[in-house]
Amino acid sequence: MSMNEADTRYHLIDPVLRTKGYVSRERITLETILTPPPVEPSGAKGRRRKGPGRTDYLLCVPVDDAPKPMPVAVLEAKKEAEDPLKGMQQARGYADTLRFDVKYVFSTNGHRYGEYDRFSELINGPFPFADFPAFPDLVTRYKKDKGIDLTQPDAAMLFQADSPAWSLSRYYQDAAIRAAFEKILLDRQAGLPPRVLLTLATGAGKTIIATNLLWRLSQAGQLPKPALFLCDRDELRGQAYTKLKAAFGDNARIVKAERGGNAAANARVHVATYQTLGLDDDDGFASFLTEHYCEDAFSVIIIDECHRSAWGRWSEVLRRNPKAIHIGLTATPRKLEESEKATQEDQEITANNRQYFGEPVYEYTLIQAQEDGYLAACEIVKRKASIDSATFTKKEILAAGAKDIKTGKLLTEEDLTKSEYTGKDFDNEVFIEMRTPKMCADLFKLLCENGGPEQKVIIFCTREIHADRVAQQMNNLYVRWCREHGHTPKDHYAFKCMGGANNGADMIEPMRGSGERAFIACTVDLLEAGVDIERLNAVVFFRYLQSAIKFYQMVGRGTRIHEETQKYKFWLYDYTDVTSLFGTDFITKSPRPGSGGGGSGSDGTGGQGGDDDGPAVGEMAGQHVGVNAQGNFILSRRDGRDTPIPVDEYRREVMQRVIAEAHNLDEFRTLWIEAQRRRSLIDHLLGDNFSPDVIRDMDKMTDFDLYDFFGHHGYHARALRRSERGDLFISSHRPWFDSMDPKAAVVLKGLGHQFSLGGTDALETPALWDVPEIKLAGGLDALRALGKPTNVVRDAKGRLFGI
Repeated sequence: MSMNEADTRYHLIDPVLRTKGYVSRERITLETILTPPPVEPSGAKGRRRKGPGRTDYLLCVPVDDAPKPMPVAVLEAKKEAEDPLKGMQQARGYADTLRFDVKYVFSTNGHRYGEYDRFSELINGPFPFADFPAFPDLVTRYKKDKGIDLTQPDAAMLFQADSPAWSLSRYYQDAAIRAAFEKILLDRQAGLPPRVLLTLATGAGKTIIATNLLWRLSQAGQLPKPALFLCDRDELRGQAYTKLKAAFGDNARIVKAERGGNAAANARVHVATYQTLGLDDDDGFASFLTEHYCEDAFSVIIIDECHRSAWGRWSEVLRRNPKAIHIGLTATPRKLEESEKATQEDQEITANNRQYFGEPVYEYTLIQAQEDGYLAACEIVKRKASIDSATFTKKEILAAGAKDIKTGKLLTEEDLTKSEYTGKDFDNEVFIEMRTPKMCADLFKLLCENGGPEQKVIIFCTREIHADRVAQQMNNLYVRWCREHGHTPKDHYAFKCMGGANNGADMIEPMRGSGERAFIACTVDLLEAGVDIERLNAVVFFRYLQSAIKFYQMVGRGTRIHEETQKYKFWLYDYTDVTSLFGTDFITKSPRPGSGGGGSGSDGTGGQGGDDDGPAVGEMAGQHVGVNAQGNFILSRRDGRDTPIPVDEYRREVMQRVIAEAHNLDEFRTLWIEAQRRRSLIDHLLGDNFSPDVIRDMDKMTDFDLYDFFGHHGYHARALRRSERGDLFISSHRPWFDSMDPKAAVVLKGLGHQFSLGGTDALETPALWDVPEIKLAGGLDALRALGKPTNVVRDAKGRLFGI
């Protein structure tokens, strides 16, 4: 019998790696990467997939007595019986070299191996594993291909360990740092000022990356001057300071005026917002920056959320430090539509993040993080208010007796600034009386169905007055629900959350930390970025968006996993078709000349929504409003883009793969009975990013074994619940049981009982033979009276699944 992956590694792969010089007492040249099990959007909170996560070897290059070796290749271990070239397509090989920031990908079953070379983009092999490249040969090959002299003093940054405060970094965080360092070294070799762009999904830990990157630079002697961490919000500054201080202690300080000076003056790491540096001050532009910092004051400048920050007048800090290493961190690299009014100088530095920083040297997407088990899975529920397809002319609105929503006075023709209004104007310039109440009622019903009303939720609204009304409706719905269910209402169920004093921002902390209050935050932009709420269960869009950048930032609020509450999934309730922005290019309008760019409204989609002193906002009654279901979707990756897959399409693709393996029900039954073939089928589906458990859950068939789920959808067979199939197995085979030894009959009936409880999986675990009724009857020994136990069990399975 062939070995599984773990045994293949231990018995076949590890011995060869030792003989090739990858493991020795003198040096560590191999690291094992273990990721947690992937997350799946099953149930209300999702779950981690059963079994271990991915295990990979990183083959490393050490230098002298440097603290840490540098990975240059990844070796994927496969089961002994698998083809070593399985999955080694160019796209997969290239993706793995990027994911681990290595130059070569090897794959082996312990007997033969194949390889993908990122430099040549060729797949080679299979070759005998005994001929696998020895350690010295791989080092020589890397030095030649990459073109970096690893013995030069600057290269020391590649071999530094993380800060003790953040030493348990994830593989992709380490890879991002190494990719940044390689770009810095190559830029210096070319005589260019180093410019680096890192793109990682929201929630992937960009601030920890920044902290360890600066720590390694300091340990390598590459911080002769201070480093500057620059962001645009107090919340981001506070989060960065906490992580940097854990590593650097008092050598990390917040930039602020203190006793006429700079509180961070003598620190090695300065943490600032653009506002602190005076970069948004029209009267004294860059006053703090120019007063307290000379030109070329910094060795490194890290721009956090550079998609909305490193442009306009805010880029002044970059201009004053041209010799520094400039690093941009973002989840959404931005391209701008060029403005004809922008100056040539502004265009050179602000028009395109990639033009300034270069192409991202490392990217880590939301889908990758979900597959790795680091970020929460996502289920999309699309709804649509029926009224949103309507268009109202100015004449129709006036004829309907629309009133000013604040004063109650009838609107005049002068109050209406457009000739016609569409769904994208609703709850912004024109309120449809029943639209918000209907949408809130529909959302509340969905929350009750998918985990209960007391979930942590952010609702993105059109403007402040809209947020007020959404909070009002959600609170009223909650109070009524509590009365109907005899439940004591909890404090601050729904609240408006906007900038400014007494406007709800003080509720962010209890929403983040408490499970007993502050559940539904109704906002416009305040929670768009920089606010980590790990326990957040749902992100809701009641507003229309055109900016993919803003959309991804908003979605990112829900991506964090919260182990304490077992939150591995977030719901995305889409009432305005914003999920069509998944996978689109990040192209947005340039900032208005003279606006300074940046801030919440720098995407060209409006600011905080609090400017309710503008034109009159009308409210129109007498319109019928319904909310229609538009389907459920699973977020996946297709052709390199994030794509919402309709549940029907997802199910169809799952079944196509199953039918390709077994053309009819008899063939499928034969496959299912053989444990190894069954596991191979499931592994094949999971390897293609299709989870049968997820689609079974969405089809409300969790009481059915996967055998019946596949049989029903793929072969039109009658589906039986696990309990039904288990009971029928016992009741319909009485003559068979009566004809055998009583103890053997007890054991085989026990198989039916265990199937009723746990399905097929329960029949293929060693724990089966420790079940009391089976163990007391003699277990495998009792079956020997009927023949070889494996054959008897196979016969019983055939009868069980043949019903």
